Amino acid sequence: MDPLIGISSAAIVDSFFSATATSQGQLDYLANSTLSRGIDRYTKQDYAGAVQDFRSAIGLSPSSDNSAKAYDYMAQAYMKQNKSAEAIKTYKAAISVDPSNDGFHLSLGDIYFKNGQQPEAEAEYLLAVRLNPNSADNRYSLGQAYLASGRVSEAEVQFESVTKLAPNSSTGYYGLGQAFRQTGKFNDALSQLNKAITLDKNFANAYLELGKTYADMGNMDRAQKQSDILQNIQSSLYSDLQGYMDQVSNPKFQAVYSTNGFSTFLGPKTAVANLDPALSSPNTSKSFIMNFAFSKEMDADSVQNIANWQISRESGPYTSDDYNFGMPLPSTEVTPPVMPSAVAYNPESRTAVMTFRIAQNAAGDGTMDPSHIAFKFNGIDAYGKKMDPSADQYSGFSQIV
Repeated sequence: MDPLIGISSAAIVDSFFSATATSQGQLDYLANSTLSRGIDRYTKQDYAGAVQDFRSAIGLSPSSDNSAKAYDYMAQAYMKQNKSAEAIKTYKAAISVDPSNDGFHLSLGDIYFKNGQQPEAEAEYLLAVRLNPNSADNRYSLGQAYLASGRVSEAEVQFESVTKLAPNSSTGYYGLGQAFRQTGKFNDALSQLNKAITLDKNFANAYLELGKTYADMGNMDRAQKQSDILQNIQSSLYSDLQGYMDQVSNPKFQAVYSTNGFSTFLGPKTAVANLDPALSSPNTSKSFIMNFAFSKEMDADSVQNIANWQISRESGPYTSDDYNFGMPLPSTEVTPPVMPSAVAYNPESRTAVMTFRIAQNAAGDGTMDPSHIAFKFNGIDAYGKKMDPSADQYSGFSQIV
């Protein structure tokens, strides 16, 4: 006898869908269990094992919320293993299943951004904003992409939106501070960055940006204060700020000294012969060496170019600053060279070794004022920055000025 005889068609259909629903419910349950196991492995840093569980969870229930979570966790597990290509493929697969999920586009953009793939990152962030324009995270990320590509005004628009969507979040103000610093609006940058720090006292990147802004303004004391804060918050950013401060600061003479007897402390009417016995006879000459220690790494070619150096008789706003204290020069006075005969640069010690010659006169009774011989450098550092005018010249009397 046919077992279906006596059972209505409607009852058969209801029975079929009931079984199907039960089966899908079981699959969803298994998917959830597998996802939970994968998250547990992820937490324990078993990323390879976690990936396998997340892949299984997706296969068991590809259209559920569990699937979306599994895709996200799987991509992050790949990133933990430095497998960005696999993470990108994972997010692309997730987008093919759920193209309206702005979070997938945002996360994919983050990977591209980290990899330096700026056009791809910007495209994903733009899609995320279009899908969810009220997300502060989406707009902030798009703003950062615009900053990275030099589109500062467009970045400002996004960051302004962030401050309106999330006024109690520090990120929008931080982004505006970055944008304003890039366009040289330093006071505006300081205002926005201080707002960010007010909202988040431990926002390390905001302190870094604030320090860079002060450094750009030439206020190294205030920049150093931000560096000191970073040393306690995030040491890696402390090093970044120190490096930036070094890069943008103007080089200075830190120390100047002679290693072979040219005493810059001897005053007017010093007998040239007293500088070195080799100058005791008429028409003789002697090479002297002066060492100049710089505050930062210098451009070797610039330092070793003798045309960038000047040797002269010092003059200043006061009589005491003048060569021979401003008194008329005696007939015995010898003239210092205009520039050195040679300069060598030691990058390890950041020191220039200058060689210059002093010549005795025909009578052998030459005099000079070594304390008011001025040595000046007009070159550049390794970053192309010119000398700080407050410390680009040295004399024994005035020291480094």
